[in-house]
Amino acid sequence: MSVRTLPLLFLNLGGEMLYILDQRLRAQNIPGDKARKDEWTEVDRKRVLNDIISTMFNRKFMEELFKPQELYSKKALRTVYERLAHASIMKLNQASMDKLYDLMTMAFKYQVLLCPRPKDVLLVTFNHLDTIKGFIRDSPTILQQVDETLRQLTEIYGGLSAGEFQLIRQTLLIFFQDLHIRRECFWKHMQETVHSAQCCLPGVGNYMEDRRRRLTFHHVYPFENFEFCTWAK
Repeated sequence: MSVRTLPLLFLNLGGEMLYILDQRLRAQNIPGDKARKDEWTEVDRKRVLNDIISTMFNRKFMEELFKPQELYSKKALRTVYERLAHASIMKLNQASMDKLYDLMTMAFKYQVLLCPRPKDVLLVTFNHLDTIKGFIRDSPTILQQVDETLRQLTEIYGGLSAGEFQLIRQTLLIFFQDLHIRRECFWKHMQETVHSAQCCLPGVGNYMEDRRRRLTFHHVYPFENFEFCTWAK
C-alpha cells in the first residue's frame, strides 16, 4: 500500500463531485418553494461551487492531506464528501448523496482502469484540477488555493518513479475492488465513447497538447436525476 495515494484519491473524487453537481445544478428545475428567494439563479450555482471548493482546498487541510499516510476507510472518506457537499447553501437528501457518491467513485475507478501507464493517474488529477479552476475563474482568492495545491502536487509527485506510481495505482484499485455499482447508462455510453475515441482515455492521451481538455465525461450525468431537498437560509 502506498502512503502517497490519499491526495490523488481525494482530489480526483472531489473533481468528479464538483463536475456532477455543476451539471445537475445547471439542468435542475428547482420549484419556487425550494429555491432561495423563490428562484434558482446562476449566482446560486456559482456560490455553491465556490463554497465547496474553498472548503475542499483549505490550506491547513491540504497540508495534512499531503503528509504520507494510509488511505481513509471507505466510511470515513464518504463522510468527508458528504460534509463537503453540504458546505454551502445546498443540502442533498440521502438518496441523492448516495447516487452522487456512486457516480463519483464509479467514474474515477473507470478512469484508473483505463490509464495505459500508472503515471497517467497524475495526468488524470491535473485534468480534474483544471476543470475545478474553470469553475472559479472569477474568484481569485479560491483560485490561489487551487494553484497552491497544484504546486504541491507537482513538487511531490513529479519526481516519483514508475514503480512508485505502480504502487499508487495498485492501492487505488484495491480501494475500489469491492465497489460494484451498476449504472447501465454509464457503462453503455462509456463503451461507445472508448470505441469511437482516437485515444483509449479521453483527456489523458491529449493532455500535453491541450491542457484545457476535460477528462470528466459530459454525456454521463444527465441520466441521473437529483433531488435537492433543502436550502439553507
